[in-house]
Amino acid sequence: MRIRTLSLLSPSLALLLGLACGGGSHSAAPAPAPAPNPAQGLTYTNPTGSGWRLVKDPSSTTTKIVLNLVGPAGLKTRGVGFNLQAPAGVTFAAFSDGLPIHDTGVYQLQALGSTDPSEPLAITGGVKKGNLLSVGIYQKDRDQAAQDSGVALCQIALQFDAAAGLKAGTALTLSIPKAKAIPEDIGATTDDLWTLDKKMRMTDLSIAVGTLTAN
Repeated sequence: MRIRTLSLLSPSLALLLGLACGGGSHSAAPAPAPAPNPAQGLTYTNPTGSGWRLVKDPSSTTTKIVLNLVGPAGLKTRGVGFNLQAPAGVTFAAFSDGLPIHDTGVYQLQALGSTDPSEPLAITGGVKKGNLLSVGIYQKDRDQAAQDSGVALCQIALQFDAAAGLKAGTALTLSIPKAKAIPEDIGATTDDLWTLDKKMRMTDLSIAVGTLTAN
């Protein structure tokens, strides 16, 4: 009769065999990281100073920030235009007339005494590729008085884009790469054509923008 003998496995070999066969204890899978806190709207803090600036209008809401263009008090102008670069997560809203710029009634946009409802107004606006807003509002008759720039000259509106997936607390950069105004003395008349051409040139502006945050 043949006698079978049993050999003892070393503790280390037994452990390896147990793991290979699915034995042993397993640690729990790490819990997934919590989803980022999604933004629900926008917050805008006005810039400081008394120069050219974009300030928040009281009609603004959480998802739509209406901004007024205001200039230095006492400075007379006949119109202004600027380009505003916005980041992802922000679009430019249109007003009731379909334009992304709203006339506040400061500048005279129609020929003096005109009653023709079809006459084009001296206001323009559009959004270019790359989320760049280009707007302008101008006084139509050069011989009419220039206006005080220290009030809301026009409005634009920033619309929150929920589809962008912004996280609450994200800082959003607004910038104005180009801005110009028609100065008061552009209405001066002269028989010197060279001087007249010089007077018709717009002046460069620096417009301050506030702090925009997704919240």
